[in-house]
Amino acid sequence: MELVNIFHREAKEVSCGTKESVSPIRYQTLFILFMLGSVLGFFVEGVCHIFKAGIWESHSAVIWGPFCIIYGIGAVAVYLLSCRLSLHNIFYQFAAFTFSGAVIEYVSSLFQEICFGSVSWDYSDHFMNIGGRVSLQMALFWGALGVVFIYFIFPVINGPLNRIHGKALNVACILLSIFMAVNLIVTVAALVRWQQRQNDIPATSTIGEALDKHFNDADMAKLYPNMRFQ
Repeated sequence: MELVNIFHREAKEVSCGTKESVSPIRYQTLFILFMLGSVLGFFVEGVCHIFKAGIWESHSAVIWGPFCIIYGIGAVAVYLLSCRLSLHNIFYQFAAFTFSGAVIEYVSSLFQEICFGSVSWDYSDHFMNIGGRVSLQMALFWGALGVVFIYFIFPVINGPLNRIHGKALNVACILLSIFMAVNLIVTVAALVRWQQRQNDIPATSTIGEALDKHFNDADMAKLYPNMRFQ
């Protein structure tokens, strides 16, 4: 149970919050925020697409589950930034969230294009965009979302997060972490095979054949309706 004990230790020298409410930064807290942010992001993107196009559209980043992980990463980033910015005014915080959100989105887009030869969003038609990867409009959206999170969402979940302890939580985080790791590995493998099929590269292994069978082009296009190969 050494792994559980490692997860159970709190970072006593690193904390988040004001003097009146100090929240220790723990792996459990970060992981829960990542999962919550990913799920909320999935529904935010879906609802936004309903307003824009009149239909629901999946924006999950992984094969299994409603997880738009860029929002999960953003939730963790906002939380960690808030640890350093809690004593600054809202305008300073908004600027920090705007910049960090733009950086995360740009790096994520660049990573996807380099690793998979594809893109999932293109802001080329937005005012003041950088290579279509990020724009002023979306950067400001990230800034506003960060402010909403830190002033309205985080105060609601901060108390429960601090009160959740025990081996049950540690085991749950470990199991969910393993699930997400496997989920990401299978997702990457499926995306790589999808890219190879676009270039008429046949499967050369049992794993490749299994990926072709269980994650064919039609299924992948349904899972990732906005993904376009370069």
